[in-house]
Parts: sequence; structure tokens; C-alpha cells
Amino acid sequence: MSSSKPVARTIESDGKLTDTVEVVPIERHIEGIDFKVDGEVTPYRIVDIVSEIQGRVVYKSENCRLGRSVSKDEILLRVDPIDYQLEVNQLTEAVKQATVNINENKIQLENTKKELDIAKQQIELKKRDYNRIENLVKTSANTYSDLDVSLSALLGAKDTVQKLENQIRIYETQSDKLEIALQKEKINLKIAELNLERTIIKSPISGVITSDSFEVNTFIQRGASVARILDPEQFEIQCSLHMKQIQWIWLSRSKSGVSDGYVFAPADVTILYEIDGEKWVWDGVLQTLDGGGVDAATRMIPCRVKVNNPKSVKLLNQNATPIKKPPTLFFGMYVSIIVHSKPDVELYRIPEKALLPGNKIWTATNGILKKHDVRVATTIPEGILFYAESKSLASDDWVVVSPLATPIEGSNVNIIQTKNTTKILAKHNYN
Repeated sequence: MSSSKPVARTIESDGKLTDTVEVVPIERHIEGIDFKVDGEVTPYRIVDIVSEIQGRVVYKSENCRLGRSVSKDEILLRVDPIDYQLEVNQLTEAVKQATVNINENKIQLENTKKELDIAKQQIELKKRDYNRIENLVKTSANTYSDLDVSLSALLGAKDTVQKLENQIRIYETQSDKLEIALQKEKINLKIAELNLERTIIKSPISGVITSDSFEVNTFIQRGASVARILDPEQFEIQCSLHMKQIQWIWLSRSKSGVSDGYVFAPADVTILYEIDGEKWVWDGVLQTLDGGGVDAATRMIPCRVKVNNPKSVKLLNQNATPIKKPPTLFFGMYVSIIVHSKPDVELYRIPEKALLPGNKIWTATNGILKKHDVRVATTIPEGILFYAESKSLASDDWVVVSPLATPIEGSNVNIIQTKNTTKILAKHNYN
């Protein structure tokens, strides 16, 4: 325990002792609240490449191996295409045959329609012949036997017309069936062509191979995982915030959005990682919760920080001898995160020694002691931040920073204005 600094006193002309106190002005804090949390780098996107066909692997790219980098649309594997090519050839012929069947049916339909026209003309001739014989029978020029023969011929012509009309309906129905069969064969051909294309397995994104499962001459099944690719162009960082810190984010000002509970107004963050005394930083954005609930073990709220360009890294301590090539983020790294929140509330800043137990401070504005209760927001390297809620406090008041023996509210004191110890340090102090 260290001894307290003695209280300075002076004797007034009337013989009374008056305390002498050191004061500094209460300052308005407009730089926002920076707070530091720990986090773990996680992939923003990992793509599992799955085989959509089965067959024997006949080719594997040298880049399709653990730790290698691949480009978008780069060929990773080839599956033996012979069976799929034969199926395409077979279905191509089936489509041709279905087309021929449709053309044959069309020709038969046209021929039958022509035969029907001739048959209808035959009916007209048979009708006239029947009517002529019927008139001759009335004059006894022909017998009823001749009339029956003519009627039989007329009925035969009508039967022929009926059969041809039925045949036309059959051909028309067959035309629909053959067209459906053709479309089915075309669909099967498209599927076969698609399967033939799938014998070449390409990378859907540019990234790093984190796992590969097959070698040349091994048999691959449909649905089997071929490789897993990590997208290194973006990363996320999992971190946890206290509810008080979440509230600062909720209250933050942002031109690009507002907070609605689960989605924050974007808050800028700085990611810090140290290697042999060299401190490297990246820019990121804190915008979303990670699951929308409170962790049962820590009672903190999981959040996610998005890093859009993990390769854009800066060396913080320029006096250090930099390594030849700057590092990039890797998933699984443990990093420090400095969140730059700008809560839309009025804050005051005072030196740390001005705050007394119970979150009380004394002011000596105009040489009169006055006690105030304050609600502390947080402690920063520059001092104590508290909410500007009390109407009895203003940013031009003088707060007492020296010890008080038996302070009495409303008593007079002598004040010594000391150099403001709450000097603003560099805005980003990551030590």
C-alpha cells in the first residue's frame, strides 16, 4: 500500500483553513469508444466439390492436391468418358429414328387424306349410278336385282370412306405419340450430354485445396467428395462481445445503415496479429451476430467480423525490421480485434484519478466543491469515459484530481489548474 498525497491547505485572513485542490477541465469525448476483443479466423466460404457421375479417374491435375492453389474453371479430375460417349451416340441415333418415325407417319397421313378425297368422289359416282338405275326400275327398264347391285356398290364406297377417316384419326394420334417420344429421346440425350460434360470436374472458384480424395485409376461414385476448396479472398473472424459492447454498436452512427438488433450498422474494426514483435493489421467490418443468441458458458454474444481483403496487410510498428513478404490471414489464427464504435451518445472524459469509489467525482468550478454521481461507460488509455447525463455537469467544469481529506459539499477551496493529464494519445493504441 502506498501513502496518499497530503492535502494542501492555506490559512485565510480570518484564520480558517482552506483546502487547495488540483483540477483539470472535464472534456467532451468525440472520438468514439475503441475496445479490444480476441477472435479466431474462420473461412468465409469453403466449397465441397462432389462428383455428379461415377467412373474411373483417368486424369488428376497436379494442383488438385492438399495445399495447392487452383484457379476458377481449372480442370481437377477427368473420369473415363467412354461409357458416357457411347450413351450419347446411342441416344443421338434414337433421336434420329424418332424423327424418321414422325416423318413416315406424316407421309402416311397425307397419303390417306388423298385416298379419302378419291373415296368421297367414288361415293358421288355410286350415288348417281344408283339414282339412275332406280329411275329405270320404275319404267321397268332395269330389274330390282340391278338396283341392289348398285346399292351394294354405294355402301361399299361409304365403308371405304369411313375406314380412311378412321385411319386418319389413328395417324393423327400416332403423330402426337411420336412427337412425345421424340421429345423424351431429346431430353435423354441432353442428360447424357450433361453427364459427358461432368466427366470433366472443374474448380468452381479460385482457392486453396484443403482436402483431396481420389487418385488416377481409382473408381469414383456419384455423390463422392472429390476435393474441398477454401476461398482465400475473404475471411471471417469469430469473436464474442459483452452486452455493454453490443449496446455501443447498437448506438453507433453509420451512413451505410442502422442497427435492428441482429444486424448492426457496420462498425469498422482493426485486426491485429503479432509475429516476433512485428504487429500486422488488417481492416474489417463488424456487422452481424453469429447465431443471434447468448453463449451459455461465457454469457457473451458471438459475433462475426468480415475481412474483405485478407491480403491487404499493413505493418503497424514501422521501426521494426519487416519480413520480406507480409503475412496474410489463415483460418484458425488467433487475433486481436479493435472495434471502433461511435455510439450516438454524449460522453465526457476525465483522468482516472478523478474517479472515486462508488463512481463519484468532485468538481470545484468557481472554487466551490460539489459532488456528482456519474455512470461510467468504460476506461480508455486517455482516462475515464462517463455518460453526460447529469444536468449539473458541463464540459467546461473543473474536476478535482487531488486528494480530499474531509470534503464538504458547497465549501470553498483554492484551485490549482494543472496541466491536463488527459492528453489525447494516438487514436489507435494497440499495445
